[in-house]
Amino acid sequence: MSDSVSSQLSADKAGEGGFPDNPPQPFQPSVRRGPFTTHNGPWYHWADAAGFRQGLRLQERHCNGRGIAHGGFLSAFADGLTATAIFRELRRGSVTMKLTTEFLRSAKAGDWLQGTATLTKAARNMAFVEAYGWVGEAPEIAHDDLVFSASAVFRLLEER
Repeated sequence: MSDSVSSQLSADKAGEGGFPDNPPQPFQPSVRRGPFTTHNGPWYHWADAAGFRQGLRLQERHCNGRGIAHGGFLSAFADGLTATAIFRELRRGSVTMKLTTEFLRSAKAGDWLQGTATLTKAARNMAFVEAYGWVGEAPEIAHDDLVFSASAVFRLLEER
């Protein structure tokens, strides 16, 4: 392996921008992700009967020119949370029809960003979901630390 490839692999493990990933307990690495989401990681998750969380250590590449988490990145995170909530509840695939994200405060490189989502209603071909993202390592939603809230409408895919 060349020195440049070896250096890049070491930098990826340590986290880009000098921020190690070091997820809080009980987060574990997420490995079953699509190429777009994998590119935006590394991601971590945990789940129990009551719900789930997904999170990551924000890196410089997740931020805009002012050093705060990019709104497009936060929207993509919210989209992933909402799709996960649908699959956990209904065991069906889905596609986003509408995603509305409200940005409540900023997050910066080095922050631990985590979120969750809840299915609020499901019909034959549609599902409605709410998501929240916040900074900090506490497992419960820290309302003072909310970075975004989102609501989404999904088209449910045919069951197989």
